[in-house]
Amino acid sequence: MKIWSKELWQYKLTAYMLSQGISLLGSSVVSLAIIWYVTLGTGSGSLVAGVTITTFLPQAVVMLYGGILADRHPPKRIVILSDSMIAISTFILAIFFITGMDNIGWVFFFNALRSFGTGIQLPSSKSILPQIVPKDQLMKANSINTGVWSVIQLISPGLGGLVMSLMDMEYVFLIDVVTAVISIIILTTIIVPSTEIRQSNENTREELVQGFRYIMNSRALRNAILLYTLFQFLVVPASQLTPLLASKNVGGEVWVLSVIETAFSIGALSASLFMAYRELKAPHFKLIGLSSIVFGMTMLLLLPARGILLFAAMMFLMGIGSPLYYTPLITHIQESTEDFYMGRTFSYVDLLSSLATPLGMMIFGPLANVSILLPFVIPGIALISLGIWVRKKMQKK
Repeated sequence: MKIWSKELWQYKLTAYMLSQGISLLGSSVVSLAIIWYVTLGTGSGSLVAGVTITTFLPQAVVMLYGGILADRHPPKRIVILSDSMIAISTFILAIFFITGMDNIGWVFFFNALRSFGTGIQLPSSKSILPQIVPKDQLMKANSINTGVWSVIQLISPGLGGLVMSLMDMEYVFLIDVVTAVISIIILTTIIVPSTEIRQSNENTREELVQGFRYIMNSRALRNAILLYTLFQFLVVPASQLTPLLASKNVGGEVWVLSVIETAFSIGALSASLFMAYRELKAPHFKLIGLSSIVFGMTMLLLLPARGILLFAAMMFLMGIGSPLYYTPLITHIQESTEDFYMGRTFSYVDLLSSLATPLGMMIFGPLANVSILLPFVIPGIALISLGIWVRKKMQKK
């Protein structure tokens, strides 16, 4: 039985959030810089798509193995090693640029290596929180985590643009190296309680099958992961196609797109801070259902919205809905999963949610070519219906 000291777990949570926030900020700035470097340097949509592929595909490929590693070894060790791998890859890329080997092929290659590191890291990073935070404080901890992510989403585009205007690209890369080193140093100060580490003769495939069966045999996990994946699929137009809708309804200037993205991030940050500092007594699925309804309604209300203020107000409201589904769902999954299977469970969660986005774009993207109304009306109505059903049928945790 774990004995929790309030001061100790709060310190660990603060240090962990600071560590991951610094690391994520550096990675976000460099990831944006890479996209902008390729966009401005080539003007090729195909090469920009190449950046997207090398950013997401490698991490999807190794994510399940990352879950196995998180169950076999201490998650803190995996996070430190994967952060180091990302930093070393970025450092070598910076050296290549300094020596004049600044071609797109190397950018793709090292971007893929960074993505591999991220795929290995994600399941472990989600596995640490339940080990350093009391179970009754997981909701608050995940709210803070979402708030940190929202802050980074808010400031990284502006910070990325600033550093690119002041530095050569090789020095921009070094930002990720410096933030990774700082993050690792902070993380080493946290003592994560030991949990049962499996000593198994099973091979990787058997362990993946075992993790899948564990999820399928748990109704709570099965339903939560299915809901999480379905939600990720239905909100794809809200996350990917709102700039296109804004360009038609408000205007295609860069500042317009910046305003609507900022409005969403401020809404998400506001909700995350509220949930972090005021404990919500509502059952997890009440909040999840409310979020689904909020997303669906705002997707429909965006269609007739004219004028930047009204459009930004709708995006702010949509941003509020984001932590209301992500935070309670992740908390519910953490509470419902044994430490023994935590890494593999989150590897499946991250894999399915990662695949939901490109699948959604394959379906909703072509619909936008027919009419911009369709990719907002169809999932908007579906989300409202889903939210009503969730609030009625899945009220208990």
